[in-house]
Amino acid sequence: MTCPTEETIAYLPLRYVLTDSVAVRTSYDPLRVDSEGVVSGRAQRGMLAAALSRAGRERELTEWVARGDRVRFAPAHPRIEGGGGAVVALPAPAHLYVPGKDGDTLVDAFAGGTDAPGVPYRALREPVTVDRSRRASVDTTAERYLGRSSSGERGRGMPFFTTSLDPGQVFEARWQLRGPDPDFVRGLAERILDVLAEARGSLTLGAAGTRAHGGVEVGPVDPDRPLSPDRVDRPETPLWNGGEVDLLLISPALTVGEQGQHRPHALVPAVRELWKRRVSEADPPEVVAAHVEPVLVGAYHRAYRGPMAQRWAAAPGSVVRLRAGRAPTPELVRELESHTLGERAVDGYGQFVLLPTPPPGAAPLPEASAPRPERREGTVTLTDGRVLPAPDPRDHDRWPDDLYDTLLWNAAVGPVRDHARASARALSTSAHGTLRRLREVISDPRRSPDETLTALRATLDASAGPEDALHRRLAGLSGGEAALRWWASSRPEDAHGSAYARGIAAVDLALTDGLPPAERPSGLSERAERWERRDAARLCLLWVASWLAEAVRAPREGTRRGEEEPR
Repeated sequence: MTCPTEETIAYLPLRYVLTDSVAVRTSYDPLRVDSEGVVSGRAQRGMLAAALSRAGRERELTEWVARGDRVRFAPAHPRIEGGGGAVVALPAPAHLYVPGKDGDTLVDAFAGGTDAPGVPYRALREPVTVDRSRRASVDTTAERYLGRSSSGERGRGMPFFTTSLDPGQVFEARWQLRGPDPDFVRGLAERILDVLAEARGSLTLGAAGTRAHGGVEVGPVDPDRPLSPDRVDRPETPLWNGGEVDLLLISPALTVGEQGQHRPHALVPAVRELWKRRVSEADPPEVVAAHVEPVLVGAYHRAYRGPMAQRWAAAPGSVVRLRAGRAPTPELVRELESHTLGERAVDGYGQFVLLPTPPPGAAPLPEASAPRPERREGTVTLTDGRVLPAPDPRDHDRWPDDLYDTLLWNAAVGPVRDHARASARALSTSAHGTLRRLREVISDPRRSPDETLTALRATLDASAGPEDALHRRLAGLSGGEAALRWWASSRPEDAHGSAYARGIAAVDLALTDGLPPAERPSGLSERAERWERRDAARLCLLWVASWLAEAVRAPREGTRRGEEEPR
């Protein structure tokens, strides 16, 4: 047997909690997005590339994403939490079948389990755990909507179809990290986790450019032990069962046949070749059985705004059963699994695991479980998967105040945005480059409203002259007490008749008639004024964000009509 490679290889297990629906394009059709029950490695590669690009980390972008020699991405599979532990459900092996229309057992087709005459069999399609004790039921939603045509023609809507993964579900991916020594790999893992932590709140997966798809929370599975030596956690049962082992494909394999074309059934020769190259050339394994299903692999390239060429690949769940003269050691199993079958390894294609063969006879069909976050003591899990501290019963007197503030804020959002847009349309400015820089500042989710306003002021002072119309309109705007003063002078005028005051009064429980109080200059009740002072920075930031969006829209619309965009 050959010796394992000198290169250090480890896996970085990442836990994904979907905070929005996730739509990953899997077909060539530009009008239809069909998300599978896993998140592809390519989608995660794009997520990391976007985070690095926003942070200005060009060196890491080249090293981790472009080259692909240090980081190899992996599909994210459903993670079933609770029940005494968390397990990951992999694609169902293609040789497992359920006998009968409403059967409750699993049989191994390779062992002659489908030979009973007159008994219908159906393939197991739901992902199952390595020990086949649990299976995952991933929730998806199909919807149809009208979207803007890619040709840019105004006034026409195109019908789009999307099948997306529902929010609030949990997945796990194990990125493969490679380096010259263990210290390098540990440092690489720490750097990646730091980047993901810095980008928290702005990470998106899949087709996130439209309709608010793709929000996700990402973190290490075990912060105290971020790296794992194995691609999957295996059960305690022996791997080598009677001299046979199953090679299970957990991601599509783009294998190439003798004619130079992508052929799914070239998987079996690729397995033989890998075994000869990494284990023993003189003692090749015997292929006892194989079940390879084809699948079309495609994607949509957002940078180039077009679909990528589709290729036929061996589908996840394809199985090759092998028999060899010697049982592989755990070190050799890790060495084999560190390699891939076929092309595009950096995107996570061609990944596989070695598993023990199923026991003879029928086994119970595992119960289906949803990949939902486990509820931890002292926390509350929202429907989008976010985990918040549970409220203290002793603080129940604050709950009505929090609800009251939310009620007033929701009533103010619409009128504040309308007022800001009207103000932007009435003011002409040529500082379009400054507008774009200011929008980048306010889009950073890591800052508080006060910090964002302070950063906005610093950017404005460095970009625009004191006589510029933009500078004059936002003069004096900053965080802290400056936000209170700016909002007092910039809030919607004509307090008693403005939509702002009327909208707040309509939901203000302190007012008996739902009308702005005539005796108060602000048009707000005393309770609403206290809320306005507390949320002055948020109101300023909402106003500025709407104002900037409207201010940059006019030159963009002019460009669509054939005019030259101002610089």
